[in-house]
Amino acid sequence: MLDLAADRIRSFGPWPDRSPVLLACSGGADSTFLALAWLHTVRESAVSEQEKLPDTVVVVVDHGHRPGSDKDAEAAAAIYRDLDFDVQIKHAHADPDANEAELRSARYTALLESAERHSAKRILLAHHADDNAETVLMRILRGTGLPGLAGIPPRRMLSPDVEIMRPLLRLRGGDMRKALKAMDQPWVEDLSNADPSVATRNLLRHEIIPSLAAASTGDPVSALLRLSAEAVEWEEAKAELLVTTADFCRLPSYLRRQAIRDELRKAGATVSPTRLRNLDQALLSRGTAGIDQHHQLQLQAGHLKTIKS
Repeated sequence: MLDLAADRIRSFGPWPDRSPVLLACSGGADSTFLALAWLHTVRESAVSEQEKLPDTVVVVVDHGHRPGSDKDAEAAAAIYRDLDFDVQIKHAHADPDANEAELRSARYTALLESAERHSAKRILLAHHADDNAETVLMRILRGTGLPGLAGIPPRRMLSPDVEIMRPLLRLRGGDMRKALKAMDQPWVEDLSNADPSVATRNLLRHEIIPSLAAASTGDPVSALLRLSAEAVEWEEAKAELLVTTADFCRLPSYLRRQAIRDELRKAGATVSPTRLRNLDQALLSRGTAGIDQHHQLQLQAGHLKTIKS
C-alpha cells in the first residue's frame, strides 16, 4: 500500500529546489498514512538515487472552535514528532458555530500562512477516493452541473505561489486504515467524525452511502468515482475544444457559456446561469460584453478574451 502511495507522490514531481513541502495532518488515519507514505517515498528515493525530495514540515491546524481542540492538536503533533517530523501547530481560531465551509476556509487560510512562513510552494493533503465520492454525491444533491461532477481536483493553486496536491485520491480510506493497523501505527480518532448530526459529510458517510450500498448491485463509491472520472475527461476534452476551435460564435451554446464561465472565474466575478446567457447574447450581437468596471469580454479573431480596463 505504501508503494502505491509512493508512486502517486512521485508522479507529482519534479519538486522545487530548496523549497520545503508542507504536509497538512490532523492526527487522523488518512493524514497519518500520508505522513508514512511521504517517509516511505523519501527512503525509496534515497536508496534508488532518484530525485531527492525536499525537507518537510507537518502542519497541524487547531481550529479552536470547540473545547479541547488544543489538546487534540497536541496529541496529533506528538504522533508526527515520534516519526521525526518537524511539526508546527497552527491556530485558525474559527468561531464555535462555524459550519463546514467556514472551517475549511479557516483551515486553508492557516495552511497558506504556514506555507508563506516556511517559504513552501506545495502543500500535500490526505483526501482519498472515499472523500472524492462523498464530494460528488454532495454536489449532486445540491444540484451541481457537469464541472461539479469532476469532484476533488488532484492539484490546484491555493495562491499564485502555493499549490495544493492530493496524491491519495485514488486510494480507498479503508485500505489505508488496514495498512496502518498492519504497521501498528496509532492515530487520533476524532469522535465527531462518527456523528451524522455534526456534518453533511458524516451523514453521507455513515448513513446515505451504506443505504445506497444496500439498495444497489455494486459499490456506490466505485460508481461515483467512475462518474467523476468521466466528468474529468469531459472537462479536459472541453478545454481542448475551446482552445482549438477557431470561431467562438460557431461553438454550441453550451460550450460558449462554459468558456464565458471560465473567464468570469479568472476575473473573480459571480457566475450564474442568467448571467452566462446574457453575456453570451451580448458577445454574439456586439462582440463585446462588460464583466465589471475593470474587466470586459471581447472576441478577437474569433477567440474569447478578457480585457482589463
